[in-house]
Amino acid sequence: MQRLMSTTDEEPQIGERTRLAELMQIMGRHGLNGLASRLGLLPGRSEQPADVGTPERVVALLRDLGPVAVKLGQVLATREDLLGPEWVRALSTLQDRVTPLPFEALEPTILAALGSPIADVFANFNREPIAAASIAQVHAATLRDGTEVVVKVRRPGIAERVDADLRLLRRIARLAARHSPEIRRLKPDELLRFFAESLSQEMDLSAEAAACESIGAFLQPLGVRTPAFYWDQVGRRINVQERLDGMPVREVLDVAGEGGADVAGRYADAVLRMIIFNGRFHADPHPGNVFVLADGSLAFIDFGAVGVLSPARRNEVVTLVLAIAGEDTRSVTDVLLQWSGETDVDRQALTRDLDALIGQFRGAVLQQIELADIFGRVFALLRTYRLALPPDLALLLRTLLIAEGFVRRLDPGFDITARAAPIARELLRERIGPAGLKRGGRRLATSLGRLAAASPELVAFAERVARSGALPIELQKGAVSSPPALPRGADPNVLSAGLLVAGAILQHDHDVVGAILMASAILLAGCAWYANRQRR
Repeated sequence: MQRLMSTTDEEPQIGERTRLAELMQIMGRHGLNGLASRLGLLPGRSEQPADVGTPERVVALLRDLGPVAVKLGQVLATREDLLGPEWVRALSTLQDRVTPLPFEALEPTILAALGSPIADVFANFNREPIAAASIAQVHAATLRDGTEVVVKVRRPGIAERVDADLRLLRRIARLAARHSPEIRRLKPDELLRFFAESLSQEMDLSAEAAACESIGAFLQPLGVRTPAFYWDQVGRRINVQERLDGMPVREVLDVAGEGGADVAGRYADAVLRMIIFNGRFHADPHPGNVFVLADGSLAFIDFGAVGVLSPARRNEVVTLVLAIAGEDTRSVTDVLLQWSGETDVDRQALTRDLDALIGQFRGAVLQQIELADIFGRVFALLRTYRLALPPDLALLLRTLLIAEGFVRRLDPGFDITARAAPIARELLRERIGPAGLKRGGRRLATSLGRLAAASPELVAFAERVARSGALPIELQKGAVSSPPALPRGADPNVLSAGLLVAGAILQHDHDVVGAILMASAILLAGCAWYANRQRR
C-alpha cells in the first residue's frame, strides 16, 4: 500500500438543536406527533395513548429526513426478528438512490482530495456519473498512462449531516428506551452503535479500498477478482480503482442459460467461504456488484458495506448450520438463546416450536425450500418469544438472503443451505486436521505455561498425581447419589473423538478450555491404545 492521501474532514458540524427542530417539523408535516410522543420527544405526552403512524407514513418521513434515516430504515428492513412483516415490507421500499450532483458541485472536493489539478492525474475525466448514491457518486476516468479507472467521490457536506443525525439518533434512542418497554426490547443502543460503525466505514472511502484489498486476497485463490486501487489517489473523500473488463451479473441474469448453474455455484462458494472461513465478507453482493469478466471469472466490486464476524461468532454460525442440517433442535435453541442474551424464556417450549418448524421442511424437495421462507418463520418465532439477534448477525442473514435470491434467479434448483453444510464441515476438519492440531498444540503449550505461572500449586498437584498414579477425591457425606451404571460397551475412542472435536471448536476463542479438552482427548486415546496393547 502506498502513500495514503490526507484523511482530515474540514466540514463544520450541524447543531443538534437545529437538526432536532427540523425533525419535529418534518414529523408534524407527516402527522406523526403520536410517534414523537411515544419516543419521548414531546414532554408530558409520552404516557398518553398515541398513534405511532402507519408504516407508509414512517417510510415517507425517513425519505424526507435524508440519507442517514434512509440507511437506518434499510437496516431495520433486515430486522424481521424485531419488526412485523408489514413494517419490513414498507421499509424494504427505501432505495439509496439520489439525483446525481453536477460535476461543478463535486469539483472542489476532487481538487482538494487530489491536491493537484485534475488534468495532472487524469488524461480524461467523464463529467457524467456512472452511478450516484447518498454517500458518494462514481465517475469513469482514464489515468495519464492510459489505464481506465473509476473514481468514487464522497458528496460534499454529507459528513456534517451524518454526524448531526447520528448524535440526534443516539439521544432519541436513549429517550425512547426510557419511555417505552417495547422500544427497550429492540436494544436501540446496540443497534445504533453497529449502524454508526457501518456508516462510518462507508463514509471513509479509504476504508472501502482497504477492505476490498483484504477480502480480495482471500478470494483470489478461489478464482474471484476484485479491483486494484491506486493508493496515491485514495483518501477519505475519494478513491481511484481499476475498471474491470466485464459486465454485471444483472445483465447475465436476463440471458442465463446453461452457464447459469456454474456462475451460481462459484458465486455461492465465494460468499459462503468469505463468511465461514474469512470472517470478513461483502455484505451487499447483489447482481449489480458482481461481474462476469471477459475471461469468464467472477469479480466483486463496491466494498462499501462489509460484514465482520468474530471467530467466536463464526463458530456459533457453524454450530447452527450443522445443528440444522442434523435436525438437532436443542443445539439450535442453545445458539438462539445465546445470541439473544435472554434468560427468562421457556426453553422447552421454544425447542418444541423449533422442532415443529424444522419438521415442516423435513422431506421437502430442496428446490421448494427458500431461505427467505425459513428465516421468515424463524423471525416470527423470535418475535413470539421476544428474542432479538445481535446486529452483526442481522447483516449476515441479509447477505445470505441476497445471495439466495441471486443464485435462485440463475439456477432455480440451487440450494444454498445444502451448499453451506459441507463448507462448515470443511472448517471443522481443518481445525482437527494436522495443521489445526499443530496450532492447537502451540496454544496448549502457551495455555499450560500461563496456568503454571498463575497456579504453581496446580502444577505441584499434577506432579503428585503423576508419581502416585492415584487421584485423591474428597466427597462430603450425602453430597452425591449413587452413580448410574455405565454402558458395558462404552468405547473410549468415541469419548476421545468427542473431546477432540469440542476442543478444536473451542480452542480458537477459549484457548485454555479448548487446549485442556484436546490434551484430554490425546491422553485418553493414548491410554486406550496402551490398554489394548496390554491385553494382546
